[in-house]
Amino acid sequence: MKRTAVVLSLAASCAACASWHRLEPGQTDRGLAISVREQEPAAARRAAVDAMLPLMLVDGSVPDRRKLLDKLVYSHLGRYTGRLRRVRGRGCIVEVVPDALAPVLVDAGLSRPRGYPSGQDKVLVALGVAGRPYGGADFAAGDALRLALFAAGIFTRDLRDPFDPANNDKDRRVILADTTTVAEAATGGWGWIVTGHAVAAVDLSAQTGTAKGAARLDARLFDASASTAPYAFSTYDEEVDVSTKAALSRALEQVGQKASTEVQARVRAARAGRNHVAFMLAGPKDPERVRSLLSTLRRTPGVDGAALYKWNGPYDSVDIWAYARGLTAEDLVARVLRVDPSLNFVGIDSELREVFIEAPMPGMDL
Repeated sequence: MKRTAVVLSLAASCAACASWHRLEPGQTDRGLAISVREQEPAAARRAAVDAMLPLMLVDGSVPDRRKLLDKLVYSHLGRYTGRLRRVRGRGCIVEVVPDALAPVLVDAGLSRPRGYPSGQDKVLVALGVAGRPYGGADFAAGDALRLALFAAGIFTRDLRDPFDPANNDKDRRVILADTTTVAEAATGGWGWIVTGHAVAAVDLSAQTGTAKGAARLDARLFDASASTAPYAFSTYDEEVDVSTKAALSRALEQVGQKASTEVQARVRAARAGRNHVAFMLAGPKDPERVRSLLSTLRRTPGVDGAALYKWNGPYDSVDIWAYARGLTAEDLVARVLRVDPSLNFVGIDSELREVFIEAPMPGMDL
């Protein structure tokens, strides 16, 4: 009799443990559990991600991004969702992991307005002639361009550098057409793409015994965040040396460095006055609170867009980025509070452009 009582007690204890860890709608250690009507797991995961995306896309619109989302998100739902529980007759409960999804959307430019960088500007150098093997002049000029941009604090990679371990695609030594390069680069999170072709020649003087190297780079700079035509420019340089090889190398290096000056000027001009302000929303992670703050930010004058940037795992806070042109963090806070006086301003870090704020729970006043 005692043995039976012990077994029943253990069984009840195990059932209680199972019930305690059962997935329910609401906040989880990794993200948010969402209830959906779909019964089939794959469809349920997609529906749960769809429910989260309006908070994470800068304009909240999913249909306009469907093609890109198919490639980046819907093809890899297992990366952005966690546990799943079927509820008989009511669908499924699916755990969505926003912190896994956010970086993908940021890199693809889906969580920020056009013209706003996601942190550091990124330039992809892809010099060469479409359909031809990678030439030495393009390599030399491209390398000089890459190094000069890197020295200026702009993250740069040469798509055609055979020594770059990141370039492991089998066709890396064949130059793609501009349109293909730009499309692929934009999907990969690159903000700017430099294409074009470098040529060089050397003239050896029999009278002086010196060599004059001449190089020219005809380039096009694409802004991946805009649909405008590329900015076309050319750089030219001549160098004299006793060595033909040195004269050519120095001329190609100079056209690359001059191209860097052109690229830097265009990038800085395009980004002038465009910044983000991070709103740290403290308190329980109710999606309605997040949605309410996003709605307030998106209708605030001077704000070009806003999106959920970080869910912050199990912690009771989320980060929302608001993108504004020509506004300081203080200016933006003043405008936001005029739109929604119920928000509780807690503090601000002007240097880091971070705002600490609280919002009332639905139906409650702070």
